[in-house]
Formats: sequence, structure tokens, C-alpha cells
Amino acid sequence: MSNLLLFVTIQVSVLLGSYFYFRHKYILLVQSVCNTLDNIISGQDTINDMYLETLSSKTRAKLNTIIKMTNMSREQAVMQKEEIQQIISDISHQLKTPVSNILMYSSTLEENGLSDSEKHQFFQILKEQTQKLEFLVQSLIKMSRLESHMLIMKREISLIFPVISKAVSSILPSADQKNLEIEVQCPQELSIFFDPKWTEEAIFNVLDNAVKYTPANGRIIITVEAMQFYTRIKISDTGIGIHPEHQCDIFKRFYRESKVHRKPGTGTGLYITREILERQDGYITVNSAPDKGSAFSIFLPNRNTK
Repeated sequence: MSNLLLFVTIQVSVLLGSYFYFRHKYILLVQSVCNTLDNIISGQDTINDMYLETLSSKTRAKLNTIIKMTNMSREQAVMQKEEIQQIISDISHQLKTPVSNILMYSSTLEENGLSDSEKHQFFQILKEQTQKLEFLVQSLIKMSRLESHMLIMKREISLIFPVISKAVSSILPSADQKNLEIEVQCPQELSIFFDPKWTEEAIFNVLDNAVKYTPANGRIIITVEAMQFYTRIKISDTGIGIHPEHQCDIFKRFYRESKVHRKPGTGTGLYITREILERQDGYITVNSAPDKGSAFSIFLPNRNTK
């Protein structure tokens, strides 16, 4: 009987000891978690032993991972908000000038005493500003549709020469006004994997810049070269060139170098071109120097690699 009582007593003691031991460990764990949360809330560094092989350390490590993910999400949300605000500011700035000019010249035309030649001149200015406004709005629509992935690239194996010919035909009137020579070197039988419609837009944007920033009697050369995985469409000009420190900026939305502000443009063409190419698993590069011209290289995949 005494042996049985002793055995029961030992078992009860073991159970009570285990209970108090695990209760103490649980309290320590809860306190550790609470301390970690307090440190995170107050912005203090968490305890450095969170990578030790203990339950509390592992728990703190998980909490730190969660809070880092939360902070990253919050930072991304702030960045997206700032980007949206910047886009709205850029759009407002771009729209301000043509809208103000249209209002000003419209008011002027309402005044009496204007000669027929003055009226004709103001009407021409109104037409130009309206066209600029329409071009800007269309560019903004394209940008919005590209960025929101509303546009689906309809890629197919197709000839590249007709696309380049259409882009060149669209730019010829402006080039002829400046007596620019345009040379095209492209195999007529070359086929690659791309969206003909949007690639024509991308090529046109590069050509449009080449015409704008190449002085009269200059030259533009388009060469097409098939490589192992990509086909390169290189557009070289004898224009004013780009400073090395600005060669990454020119592909940003609304970016324009200070020296070209007097020339027509909205700073959206190369940005749209880059977006179009990236949607087709392609890319664009530039090699340029001030007063030595520019060479833009458009790369498009030869075949569907997916």
C-alpha cells in the first residue's frame, strides 16, 4: 500500500512539475512575442537571437518575416500612390499649354478689328494647338492601355519589310521638308515573330525622333539584321545626339532633354516604344554622343520561345 502511495505521489509530482515547467515556458514565449511586437511597434530593433534553435527565437523570426512583408507592401502602396500623383501632375502639365493657347486665341478671335490675315493666322495656330492636344490625348490613351495591359499583342510569324515600309512612308513628309535622306537595308523575305501593327508604331516613334532631331540635309539609315535568337532593327541618324547621362532617361514617361524643349513633342514616343517591345519579349537600346548622331537598336525575337 505504501509503495502504491509513493508511486502515486511521484506521478502527481511529475505531472505538477511538468505543468509548472511548461506553464513557465509558455509564459516566457508569450512575453517574448509581446516584447517583439512592442519593439516592432515602437520601431526598435528586435532581439538578435531570433535565429537560435529555440521556440521563442523561431517565433520572433516568423514575426519579423511577417512585419517585413507588411512593410514592403506598405512601401509599395506609397510608391504607387506617389507614381499616380506624378503621372497626374505630368498629364496636367502637358495639357496646360495647348489648352491655354486654345482659350487665348479663341478669345482673341472674338475681338473686333482683326484683319482677314490675322484671323487666318490665329485659325492656323488654333488648328496646330488642337492637333497637338489630340496627339497628346491619343498618346496618353496608348500609354494607359499599355500600362493596364488592356492591349493584347497579336504576335505572329510575319514579314518585317512591309512594316518598316509603312513606318517610313508615314515619316516621309516630315523628312522631305528637311531634305533628309532615308536609306533602308532590309531583306524582303525576312520573317520574325511580332505584332505588325504595334511594331510599326514603335518603329515610327523612333523614326519620328530621328527626323525631329536631325538637321536639314542629314541622313537616316535603317538596317535589319537577323541574329541567332533576335532580329535587330537599327535606326541611325546624323542628328544632335544624346548626352550619356540622359540615355536611360529618354525612355521615361514625358522625359525631354532641356535642349529640345523648343521642338515639337510630348516625351511619350520612346516610352511607348519601349512598352510595346517589352510586351513582345523584345527590347531597345541606344548608342549616341552629342553632335555625333544616335543609333537606336530594336530587338525582336525570331520565333515564339514560349
